Amino acid sequence: MRAGIDTRRGAVRTRFAPSPTGLLHVGSVRTALFNYLFARAHGGKLVLRIEDTDVERSSAAFEKAAIEDLEWLGLRWDEGPDNGDSGPYRQSERLDIYRRYADGLVQRGLAYRCWCTKERLEGLKRYQVSKGLPPRYDNRCRHIEAQDAPEGVAPVIRFKVPERVVRFADAVHGPLSFDSRVIGDFVIIGSDTIASYNFAVVVDDALMSITHIIRGDDHISNTPRQALLFEALGFAPPFYAHIPLVLSADRTPLGKRHESASIRSLRGEGFLPEAVLNTVARLGWQPAPGLLCLDEMASSFSLDKLSRSPSVFDIESLRRFNRLSIEGADPVRLIGLSGIGMEGADKERLREIVGLVRRNAATLNDMKRLLNPFTGEGMAVTEEARAILREPYAKAVVRAARAGVEGLDSIDEAAYDRVIKGVKEATGEKGRRLFMPIRCALTGDTEGIELVNVFRILGRERAIERLKCFEE
Repeated sequence: MRAGIDTRRGAVRTRFAPSPTGLLHVGSVRTALFNYLFARAHGGKLVLRIEDTDVERSSAAFEKAAIEDLEWLGLRWDEGPDNGDSGPYRQSERLDIYRRYADGLVQRGLAYRCWCTKERLEGLKRYQVSKGLPPRYDNRCRHIEAQDAPEGVAPVIRFKVPERVVRFADAVHGPLSFDSRVIGDFVIIGSDTIASYNFAVVVDDALMSITHIIRGDDHISNTPRQALLFEALGFAPPFYAHIPLVLSADRTPLGKRHESASIRSLRGEGFLPEAVLNTVARLGWQPAPGLLCLDEMASSFSLDKLSRSPSVFDIESLRRFNRLSIEGADPVRLIGLSGIGMEGADKERLREIVGLVRRNAATLNDMKRLLNPFTGEGMAVTEEARAILREPYAKAVVRAARAGVEGLDSIDEAAYDRVIKGVKEATGEKGRRLFMPIRCALTGDTEGIELVNVFRILGRERAIERLKCFEE
């Protein structure tokens, strides 16, 4: 394994720390999944932490949605807002902890209060950019004493960055090094007393005993700052694994603005959790082929096998896995997930119908549409089906089909064949012009299960009733 990672059984503690500023999307779920799998692979624990210090954008609704989506996926944490001994697990409830550690750094001369105004900092940045210099704080307040501070300005606390090369080993990218001189003294506590991201996560990761951090490689630039903070606070740093970002179809990094890739959106479109997980697992990792459960994924998961190249979220891959998921799922579960009313329904009959229609369904929404003609909730007719049924040839086919069914005692495969043969002889139609009007009249759609099964499921009386509706 790269970077000499310590994975002693039971010692591993990973974390997933979403910011509740938007819906959980495929990229963030990939991070959650890999942390979950790594913890499970080594008998460790996964911690769920809510990073909600962005007061303006964070919301309880997004936190609730994230928790519901993780539970729907089956990614259950061992410690989090609802349980655990290392809490609180919301950063907004840990502000006093951050302030205490920041004050300790100030007392030890490793941090200091800064009274520079926003206007001065913006001017400094403009000047540095105009000179081709990297924007960084010029350390002006390093030596200003409190008694010399300007009045009416709420100070921030800045970390005093030592000038040296920061080195750390990354499980995916290998050894990395950064010159701290390009960083500059950075803010760890804002003028509003809110801890900065880099400071809060270091304190949290240390106090929650996080041993391994698996996250997107957009965080690589944060790691030197965090490594310096771990050292200054006297904490042992965790092992890092920075994974390349997940890209959307347009090759831009997948983010919260891509609402169609949110878990909430995918759930609404009728994708099953196991399909989402199997698709996400293959974004930068190649487990065994086929539809895998979480335990099967965990048994083979290794940081050594993670790709260093970005991966693209492919909706067609998700649809393929969803077909496999639907084909292998218990019919009763599919009925429940589809939200199909079962009150007063024959469950065995529904199981049979689901077993037939799911072969033609890529999503639960497809399945619900295909089940619609048979559930007794009222048949919906598509515009395409209506257009076909308005054609004179279609009306003739439907009349002939109704007459053929009325001559039957019951419908089985042999009886179906006799009806179709009779319609063909009566109308002279064949192929699509023969079969499509009958399908549209019986199901309200141009697609669906084999027509013989449509007749068999509906039965004689219901078939006659529906055909009568469209023969004139």
